[in-house]
Amino acid sequence: MNKKLFRGAILETILLNLINDASAGGTHGYAIFSVIYKKFGVRLGPSTLYPELKHLEAQGLIESEWDFAVGKARRLYHITRKGQALLKEYYAELKVVIPAFITCSP
Repeated sequence: MNKKLFRGAILETILLNLINDASAGGTHGYAIFSVIYKKFGVRLGPSTLYPELKHLEAQGLIESEWDFAVGKARRLYHITRKGQALLKEYYAELKVVIPAFITCSP
């Protein structure tokens, strides 16, 4: 998949979805990198992922906390109710846009 597609609302939707699907304990940045590579074949760099996570947190869509349980400090990300509501909106919009896009011929 083309890395250029992973910008803006698409990346935001993917990140919100991954964080939403994570266990109740949250998910950390390296796990997000891994899942994106496995699902989409795209290797995001830290300079792409972490600013986007900070942006989502500043908007109140996700929250983070430090976890020291594994002996190594990790920031765990959790989706907020506001983030879940926006994700539902994105799903509704994508259900309309994707079928219309697929039927278009180049």
